[in-house]
Amino acid sequence: MPRPLLSLPVVLSFAAPIMLSAQSTATSHATMDHAAHQRQMQQSAAAARLPTLPGQAAFGAISEIVAILKADSTTDWSKVNIEALRQHLIDMDAVTMRAAVTQHPVPGGFEADVTGDEKTMAAIRRMLGSHTRMLSQGTEYRATAAEITGGARLTVVAADPGDTALVTRIRGLGFAGMLTEGSHHVRHHLALARGDMAAHEH
Repeated sequence: MPRPLLSLPVVLSFAAPIMLSAQSTATSHATMDHAAHQRQMQQSAAAARLPTLPGQAAFGAISEIVAILKADSTTDWSKVNIEALRQHLIDMDAVTMRAAVTQHPVPGGFEADVTGDEKTMAAIRRMLGSHTRMLSQGTEYRATAAEITGGARLTVVAADPGDTALVTRIRGLGFAGMLTEGSHHVRHHLALARGDMAAHEH
């Protein structure tokens, strides 16, 4: 049986809501504040992310240690000493950024006179004394530090003076580069923060 044809008024009655919806969308898009919408999208995207940089290296180092201590159920908070770590980081900053360095080659490596003002001098002697002991415990380097006026004289040579590639590397690293050698730094920082008294001796 053939289906009855729809009359024009009936067809229009179905089409009207669709046309009105399309017209409303077009009008809304034409009149919307695109700049405001873009700002809103950017603000939403920014809110979804948190910055990862601490803004200051020492603050970041302390923050990381605190997170480790909090995550460790065996942490003895009665012994924790974050201030000791902060003082060590102050020494690191003074030696790295404020010390004056005069360096020259010696057989097997280099010698550097590291000096500074009164506070920097004390930091130099503390840091180089402990760092040379750690370097000499390895198999590659032999390091010593001797007090001089205003600071200390650092000498670093290859354990095997005949290893010319190592000697060249030592001289290329120089004073600042040799400060970074060894994997003991982070362990030392954690030990200081935990209140390990032996850490003050290294």
